[in-house]
Amino acid sequence: MKIPLGSSLRGRLIAFLFAAILLAALVQGIVAYRNILQQTDEIFDAQLQRTAESLTAGDGLISATPSTPPGPVPADSLIIQIWTADGARLFKSASGKLLPDPVVLGYSTVKADTSTYRVYAMATPFQVTQVAQDMDVRQKTARALALRSVGPIAAAAPLLMMVVWWVVGTSLRPVRRTRDELAKRQPETLAPVGEAGLPDEIRPLVHELNLLLERTRQAFAAQKRFVGDAAHELRSPLAALRLQLQALQRPGDEAARRVAVERLAAGIDRASRLIEQLLSMARHDAAATQTPPGRVELVQLMRQAISDILPDANAKTMDIGMAGAPEAWVQGDPDALALLARNLLDNAIKYTPAEGRIDVDIGIHGDAVTLIVDDSGPGIPPAERERVFDRFYRAQNHDAVGSGLGLSIADAVARRHDAAIFLEDAPRLGGLRVRVRFPLSFA
Repeated sequence: MKIPLGSSLRGRLIAFLFAAILLAALVQGIVAYRNILQQTDEIFDAQLQRTAESLTAGDGLISATPSTPPGPVPADSLIIQIWTADGARLFKSASGKLLPDPVVLGYSTVKADTSTYRVYAMATPFQVTQVAQDMDVRQKTARALALRSVGPIAAAAPLLMMVVWWVVGTSLRPVRRTRDELAKRQPETLAPVGEAGLPDEIRPLVHELNLLLERTRQAFAAQKRFVGDAAHELRSPLAALRLQLQALQRPGDEAARRVAVERLAAGIDRASRLIEQLLSMARHDAAATQTPPGRVELVQLMRQAISDILPDANAKTMDIGMAGAPEAWVQGDPDALALLARNLLDNAIKYTPAEGRIDVDIGIHGDAVTLIVDDSGPGIPPAERERVFDRFYRAQNHDAVGSGLGLSIADAVARRHDAAIFLEDAPRLGGLRVRVRFPLSFA
């Protein structure tokens, strides 16, 4: 039976269990062997005593015919000698062997010729009885009895090893099934691995593997979606740039060339803005499951976002104001929240006419933090407010050129932070109100 070793869990389990069985069987066999020898020695001593007692009549005289000694040892292995009280020998065993003098009452071990004997002697008022047993015969009989008791233990060890081999193999069969399932998979297969029938020690590992596969599947899906969206959305701006370039290459007057240059610059700006938003969306999708959340101070973050977009607002002579709580803490990723803030402000600037107004307000209401961005633009009709969160969807009630990604990115960031975005009418400015409700961070 070949035992697999090395780094195999099955091999190590079987090797250690086999070693434990062998060690336990060895210890048990040694203990049983020694106990049987000791018990057999005590039984033989008691046999000598009973034999001596059976050779003495009730009146203290030797019985006419010595009785056969009880027990597993043959009678001819015993030496029996009986003396009178004054030292005359009354009886000796048929073997003719004699024990050396003097007689020691009770148990003793003596040597006669080349043999060693275990002797028991007892005395009565009329006689002295001495019974001896050859130690070689005694020990051979004891060993035979001890070996017979150890035999079942030695026979049970291989049987127990076979049971252990079967149990370990059966218990690890679901693990082998999972391994075979993974080995047969194609690289693009990211379906979860079956957890049914797995041991409790292995199931958490497979569960974590399934979570990893799900995250990988989402990352691949985001990558494919990004590539598809980028290819779709970049096609039109690049085609427009090519047309403007061709217009510049055609001969014409200076005014026509100036118009073509302005259109080319505007097209480059639109393409740059689209590429920037596509990259922002890709970075957010990639970091959605990687960055651990922390405490973020939302008021300071919004001030920084306003500072970043202030040149665009000044270019349209817009007024931006901020009010509300002095500080508000939320739980999240500061880079992602900064992306949300910039997209909300950028949308407001883009769709608000020149010399318009944008108001930012941050408030704490119960266990929530509310961020409000109001603008004086045309707003969004209620029928379209759900659709503007779709990627590349553009509202139909304004002429501003955009990519349709701003609110989609903001909504994705908000969902990642367990926040919700609501689109409403701005009560004071008359345009669009974007209200974002965050859970308040108490940590």
